[in-house]
Amino acid sequence: MSLPAPFLATLRSPLVHFFVLGGLIFGLYGLTAAPDAAPPRDDVITLTEVEADRLADDFYAGWGRAPTREEARALVRDWAIEEAMVREARALGLDQGDAMIRNRLRAKVEFLAEAPAATLEPDDATLAAYYKANAADYAEPARISLTQVLLPAAVSQAEAAALVAELRSGADPDGVGRATQLPPRIEAMALPALDRVFGAGFAAEVAGLAPGTWAGPLTSAYGPHLLRLDSVTQGALPQLDTQREKVLADWRYDEARRMRERYTEELMSRYRLVLPGMAEEDE
Repeated sequence: MSLPAPFLATLRSPLVHFFVLGGLIFGLYGLTAAPDAAPPRDDVITLTEVEADRLADDFYAGWGRAPTREEARALVRDWAIEEAMVREARALGLDQGDAMIRNRLRAKVEFLAEAPAATLEPDDATLAAYYKANAADYAEPARISLTQVLLPAAVSQAEAAALVAELRSGADPDGVGRATQLPPRIEAMALPALDRVFGAGFAAEVAGLAPGTWAGPLTSAYGPHLLRLDSVTQGALPQLDTQREKVLADWRYDEARRMRERYTEELMSRYRLVLPGMAEEDE
């Protein structure tokens, strides 16, 4: 009787070879061990299914394919060497007092505490409430279009007023002020970007000008300017559906943070802290 084709394809899979090979290697180790080695011992290294899966997944992630028989043997042996060396390092106390190891262990525990958040699926009402509560993070900023002229740093108020009058009378802005690499015309720049270009607080001053008329001087990080506010587009909050993936990711991030904080609080409640310079805290 012939075997079904899917079953034959499975038997030919390099992944199957990988797991079978791993089992044979450690099975052979068990056969050659001393007869009294039946109870679990610290000198027995066993490749679990979880570790085998991780080795296969890591190889596939790096190479985009399953390992060959030779590569599988090398993976299994390298894992066994690593496990033996880790045990030896612990036996020698090399894991004690090492800041890098401490930080790594802390990070792994924090990851375990917050990992469930990655699969949480809030209902629509919960996500909508989160979106509303954090609307400022998702709102499109107001945008400003303006024309500007940079004046000499030592310009007087009277000189600036005279130039404003000329511009209001129709003078060409290109013939006023001093040379600069700043663009004379700025189109639909977001308010936060305007502050980044000209300095903190500049956007709020510009937004307070009367549209369509020259005014100034307003001082930026570059010096005094004469400006004409050409248009202002008010910010708006997009529909949740257009931002759903980002909002969901942010919600999960906040949930992970809360999970970590709750876990940390519960964990620390198990201990009595005696810390230099601080009052002793009881359980």
